[in-house]
Amino acid sequence: MRVLIIENSPLYSQLLDNIFGELGFERDICYNTEAAYAYLESEAYDLVCINQYWQDKVDIELVKYCDKHLKNEQVPIIFLTSNESDTKDLESQGISEIVLKINPQQISAQITRFVVHHLDSLFNAGRVLLIEDSDSITSVMLGYLKSAGYNVLHFGSGEDAWAAFKAESSFGSAKNAFDLVISDIMLEGEMSGVEVVKNIRSLNDARGCIPIITMTADNTDKLRLNLYQIGVNDFLEKPFLTEELLIRIYNLISNKRLLDKVHDQRRELFVLATTDKLTGCHNRHSLMDFSVDFFSQASQRGYPISLLVLDLDHFKLVNDTHGHSMGDLALEAVGQLLNASFRKDDDLVARFGGEEFVVLIKHCDAIKAKIIAENLRQKIEQLKPGDIEITASIGIASIEIEQNVNFETLFSLADAGVYKAKSSGRNRVVYLPIDPSR
Repeated sequence: MRVLIIENSPLYSQLLDNIFGELGFERDICYNTEAAYAYLESEAYDLVCINQYWQDKVDIELVKYCDKHLKNEQVPIIFLTSNESDTKDLESQGISEIVLKINPQQISAQITRFVVHHLDSLFNAGRVLLIEDSDSITSVMLGYLKSAGYNVLHFGSGEDAWAAFKAESSFGSAKNAFDLVISDIMLEGEMSGVEVVKNIRSLNDARGCIPIITMTADNTDKLRLNLYQIGVNDFLEKPFLTEELLIRIYNLISNKRLLDKVHDQRRELFVLATTDKLTGCHNRHSLMDFSVDFFSQASQRGYPISLLVLDLDHFKLVNDTHGHSMGDLALEAVGQLLNASFRKDDDLVARFGGEEFVVLIKHCDAIKAKIIAENLRQKIEQLKPGDIEITASIGIASIEIEQNVNFETLFSLADAGVYKAKSSGRNRVVYLPIDPSR
């Protein structure tokens, strides 16, 4: 996004430059009206920030110019002023936000809040599930919601609405996910609005956390408390002010989108913390963490698991002969092959370090593991990333049902298989059985 800062005070121009820089804006700064008009004539902006008081007496004409100019028509305008009494006059001039110059922290907070809620695409419109059996109320609500930019899916019965919601695969910050549910309490059919709410809150994924507004003509304290206890976020008594409903909808969706954004960032940080950047496989740290549950589940549910240790042959020679960039290319190609060859939700593929990879495979006994490893060895031999011939030595160890062996023991056995494969000529698979006395 791009902002034009029109400010003749060096102190405030630097402050605004810092604020918008932290928000990710490209900044153009001008110090007089002549330069401001020149910028507006040549560039298109997402936001204009103006200080009211100027040495050359800038007035509201600059705001009017922005509103009419083709490149910057209806561009949001932030107006900075030191005089609170000016706000009433300015509010009628098409200004989007008036910021009082109280202190730097307050200015930064108000500008940030405006940008987040009005310019971030995260808060544009939203998808609403409306459950209402009254034709007259539905007609009014659909008109207002759609005119406000919301995408509305309407159902007159709880059964139909719940079926549609339950079948929805998108949730959280996904583009087609619902952002809000609005439901009448009393509905035609067997499923009431209360039951719809309970069903939604029973879901274990992000759909179960969606904000919900309920509507009813009953305003008793007992009903309101019951609705809040089952997970309703807001409550409207019929008849209600449409403007109030729109404000509540906006606030709930905004908060929901903010939480979605936080969860997305947490997932991104989690991926960064657990993934090897070069190969896209799990890193050694996450392998050690996840292997505990991996082995625990196999023991509790009684299924076999196998562990492969894969080490690229003569990899130091690859780096020395072709350079480290080609070595990275080879590692990346092997990582992609491994990730594509195993089940993402069941198996675990990790780069253990250097040119060594580890694969944990659920529901896999020794016979199946040997077949998988040999197919993998052949595919690696056929890869030829950057026309470089690479091969791998693979060691296998397996836990059969009722064998109580931990990750460290199984890894040591498979790793010994790798050393045996290398000492036997490399580019081969070696399986070592567990000592039956264990």
